[in-house]
Amino acid sequence: MSRTLFASLCITGALLSAASTTARAIDVLRAPVNDAEPMSLGKGDRVPPTYAQPESAFAGWKAARLKQPDLDSQWVQIGDNFVLIRRSNAVIQDIQPIPK
Repeated sequence: MSRTLFASLCITGALLSAASTTARAIDVLRAPVNDAEPMSLGKGDRVPPTYAQPESAFAGWKAARLKQPDLDSQWVQIGDNFVLIRRSNAVIQDIQPIPK
């Protein structure tokens, strides 16, 4: 009986681990950086400083049904995603795939 319980707990742990990895993968995007290998970015990561410049802002956020950015935040387009970043530190706050 204890072997069955142990096996069930192992399987449950593996499934929970896979589920948390999948949730993180949804929030990750790939961004090209200076003709180098693409990098993976997710919430809490920093984007290259050029994305934090006001001229990089995506002005159509309202038409794209994105939430309004704070005064120190802006939406930018990186690859196939809209990315909400904080201008002061270039940290990703949110990632939304561009609807196709």
